[in-house]
Amino acid sequence: MGSAGDDSDFTGRLTFRTVYGGPDVPGEWIAAVTRMKRQLGEIGFTYDLDVLLHVGGSISSTDGPTGLRNPRVSVAKRSVTAQIHVGRVDVETAVDPDAFVRETISRAVGQLIERIAAKDGGVDAAAEEEKLGILSETEEA
Repeated sequence: MGSAGDDSDFTGRLTFRTVYGGPDVPGEWIAAVTRMKRQLGEIGFTYDLDVLLHVGGSISSTDGPTGLRNPRVSVAKRSVTAQIHVGRVDVETAVDPDAFVRETISRAVGQLIERIAAKDGGVDAAAEEEKLGILSETEEA
């Protein structure tokens, strides 16, 4: 099997499994994550992107900075897995949870796409990253 670009019938999806780090995670954060998932849910990608999104709270705060963790690309399976962590400090201090979630996810998924393109020359990183532009559009709640 060649690169992902060889099979035009394959359409990958970006899916999120979300873990909230405690009951103290504000509802605005849960709503922001839900809106982001809805925005990205119907977009087709060259690979399947399976992401564990961890939003820190009092029980599970996440250590270290907010961002991408543990990316794994499988060219043979046309899939990538990763974790995106949002630290408790960012949850507590971000002025606009919607903007913070959109920017964090866009940056982290962009990094995943770059990793995919580095391993699979048939992937057009710019075209894939352009699909994330939907996150810059605001959506009414």
